[in-house]
Amino acid sequence: MTLSLDTIKNFLVSRNLVQSGSSIEDPKPELGFKLSHNEHTKQLKVKVIGARHLPTSYGSIRPEGYLVKVKVYPGSEKLETQMVKESWPTFNQEFTFDLLQMSSAKSTDQFVGKFVVLTIYAILESQDLCEKSKSKNSVMKIVSTITSREGIRRDDKTRRSKRISLSNRRTVGAVTYNLEPKLFTQKLRNNCLTTPDIWREVQTISSGREVESRESKKGELEITFSYSNSEDGNNDLLEVSLSRLRCSINTMQEHEKYGGSLYIKMTAQCDGELLAKWKSDRFQPTISMKIEPKTAIMHAFIKKNQLNNITITIRLMNKNALAKKTLLGKIELNMKSDLWQKVIQNPSIPVTEMMRFS
Repeated sequence: MTLSLDTIKNFLVSRNLVQSGSSIEDPKPELGFKLSHNEHTKQLKVKVIGARHLPTSYGSIRPEGYLVKVKVYPGSEKLETQMVKESWPTFNQEFTFDLLQMSSAKSTDQFVGKFVVLTIYAILESQDLCEKSKSKNSVMKIVSTITSREGIRRDDKTRRSKRISLSNRRTVGAVTYNLEPKLFTQKLRNNCLTTPDIWREVQTISSGREVESRESKKGELEITFSYSNSEDGNNDLLEVSLSRLRCSINTMQEHEKYGGSLYIKMTAQCDGELLAKWKSDRFQPTISMKIEPKTAIMHAFIKKNQLNNITITIRLMNKNALAKKTLLGKIELNMKSDLWQKVIQNPSIPVTEMMRFS
C-alpha cells in the first residue's frame, strides 16, 4: 500500500503535536515567496515558492488543486501560477513587474507606497467529478452501451467544469508584504538584490459578493407575494413564488461545512394549522441560483377574517448524508411584515422584494 506525500506530512505534523502535549489543531496555511529587485531596470520579480497546511476539503467537496494570484499595488496587472494538485504545493514560478510604471515622475524611491499581495485559491472539483470518483468504487451493473454513453456525457461536463469560475473557486487567504529597500539583503550579479525565502501565515480575507449587511449574513431570497380577495371573503388567495437565491462566498462556505445538500421549504399556517406547503428539489451550496417562479410557487386559500392570524414561513434547510436536517435561515411573512402590508393594501398586484434570511 502506498501513501501520498500529503498523507505522510499530515501524519508527522499530528504526531509531533501529540508528543509535545499540545492540543491538536489544524495548522494555519502558509505561503512561501521570494522577491528580487534590479536597480538598473527597476523591475521587481516575485517568485512563488509554495504553500503548506492548505485546507483539504470544503464540506463534501475536495479541492482539485491550488493556485496563487500575484499583484503589486498600485499596479493593475495580476498574474497567477499554474494549478498544482497538492495541499503542500510547490509552484516555483516567477513573475516580473515594472516598478517604474507604477511610480510618479517626482518619486526617487521606487518602493514608496508599494506592496505585494499574494492570494491563494483552492479550485474545487465539480460535483460531476465527485460523483464520477465515487462511482468507481461501487459495483457496476449497467449495460456497457449505456455506460459508454454516460461516460461521454460526463466527459462533456468535466471539460466544462475545468473552467475556473467563481462557483468552484474558494479563497484560502492572502499575504500582504510591504516593499522596503532594507528587505533586500542579498546581492546578486547584474545589479540585483534579493530577499531570503519568506514564509508568512495566510490571512483570511473577504472575496466575491460581500456587499451584504450584518442582517443578511445568511443569504437572501427574491420573493414575489400577492393577495387576491374573493367576493364573499371565503376564498381569498395568498400566493408566494421564489425567483432567486443569493449568498456571499463566506455564507456558501459555511453551508458546505455541513455536507449534503440544501433545499427550500415554504409553509402557510393559521394559528398553527397547516394550510399549504411547498418544497424545492435539493441543490448544492451556491452563491447565486435562479429559481423558476412558475414551479416554485405556493397557494394558500383563506378566509378574509383569518388574515391577521396567517404566518408564511420560508426556510433554507440542509440535509446531510445521515439525513440530519439543519435550519440555515428563515423568512417569515405576517401582518407585521412590510411586504405583507403592501400586498394587503393593493390586492391582485404582485410585489417582488429581495428578503434576508434571519
